[in-house]
Amino acid sequence: MKNPYTAIIPVAGKGVRLLPYTAHCPKTMLTLAGRPIIAHILQQVQACGIQKVVFIVGYQKEALMDFVRSHYPQLEVCFVEQPEPKGLGQAVYLAKPAVQGPCLIVLGDTIIDGDLRPLVQGGQNAVGVKEVADPRRFGVVEMRGEHIVGFEEKPEQPKSHLALIGAYAFLDSAQLFCALEEVIASGKTVKNEIQLTDALSVLLRRGIKITAQKMENWFDCGTVDILLQTNRILLQRHSSVPEKFLQDNQIIPPCWIDEKAQLSGCRLGPYVSVAEGAVLKNCRLQDVIVSPDTHLDGKQAQDKIFDKYNR
Repeated sequence: MKNPYTAIIPVAGKGVRLLPYTAHCPKTMLTLAGRPIIAHILQQVQACGIQKVVFIVGYQKEALMDFVRSHYPQLEVCFVEQPEPKGLGQAVYLAKPAVQGPCLIVLGDTIIDGDLRPLVQGGQNAVGVKEVADPRRFGVVEMRGEHIVGFEEKPEQPKSHLALIGAYAFLDSAQLFCALEEVIASGKTVKNEIQLTDALSVLLRRGIKITAQKMENWFDCGTVDILLQTNRILLQRHSSVPEKFLQDNQIIPPCWIDEKAQLSGCRLGPYVSVAEGAVLKNCRLQDVIVSPDTHLDGKQAQDKIFDKYNR
């Protein structure tokens, strides 16, 4: 049975902290364990049974749009452009014309370590949370018993250690868009950005209940170090090396080698992922991400990312 939820995935950001790797593609198209970040996110969305996805696009949008259309023909997709980066609240609000009924919001640069289905199967508005040591860098929920009573965005003096992890489910998207309209009309911003957490606070003031769904962990893929760390974790769980690559190469698991890559005379691993179309000759790599269509010859490297522009 088709899940009635629509997924909203904001993917318009430039990924400045990931330059030069994001100079030619959006952050969500960087690869981890052989696949783009967006592929890992869509895998979780599809596991919820959701078939309609609205992408909020902007920077280097063509790469994402081409990938989604070619790899996910079974999904009903819509692309909405965010002309200026005015925050997550604005990005979500731009999806309004394309969304009716319940919605699931998942950030396009965040891989959630856990099952999203409890968010959309509990019959309630819910946000994914995780207890963190330093919540000042995140949106934070304030609890009273089992109930959320407040939201704060990057507070200097947090009222709890429960951080929002970037997944939100709402039974009635119209209520959310109405709350966002109120925030936008008020002119309230944080660092010139319209915050989704302010709209969540509006919902609470209107008496709309939102529950906290604790999740295992999440990876905010915003720096090279976190990308490499996430790649390691994903490879520990899902490694894959076609047998044809084991004859002329030494592969130290865990690794992920795409079937459409080419290898000869290489020693790879542990923690190496090689994406589709990559060609490697006589390389010695450890803890490395090799992006699609990247050609490397005689490279020796550790703790690096390679793409066809940065080799």
